[in-house]
Amino acid sequence: MNSMTSRPKKSPSSKGRCKRTVTKCCSGASVKRRAVPSNRKSAFDTNAATTVRRNLRATYRAWRSSLRTALERDTLLCPEAIADSVAAEASRYLGVELPADFPARLAAKAYYLYPRHRHFHAVLNRPGNRGRDNLYVYMRHWTAGWLKRERFALYKKLPWEYALGRRLPSGKMRA
Repeated sequence: MNSMTSRPKKSPSSKGRCKRTVTKCCSGASVKRRAVPSNRKSAFDTNAATTVRRNLRATYRAWRSSLRTALERDTLLCPEAIADSVAAEASRYLGVELPADFPARLAAKAYYLYPRHRHFHAVLNRPGNRGRDNLYVYMRHWTAGWLKRERFALYKKLPWEYALGRRLPSGKMRA
């Protein structure tokens, strides 16, 4: 399009609140002035539904900001619960009791890595349950690594796929 066939400019937004004023000129005729947008809402604009929505939003924001870390705020995952589950799974499969601080170490590693590694951050923020499932995968992988370093005999009893983050078989370990 060239300048001769271009479309006319759009009028100002009709969504904004306008204050229309009528003034009288010196001859006594009334003259309409141009509408001036007003940022103030009238008393009729607030209704019960709007107030309820505002209160819910404020409550949600307060609850979300009360969460301890960025990992919990962004993903709403609880790494302590997942770490307990992974440690119990490995303990049940191996038939031994893992150290009491093991789940805390797994959760601490997740908290440490989340704000520092872009890939880990992106993997946990996937839609649906994929973020939770990926956290399980990472924690199983870390568990296998720690067992390999600290208790090699137990590590050798684990299936090879466990180090890749796959679930352990539900039954007892086969001798």
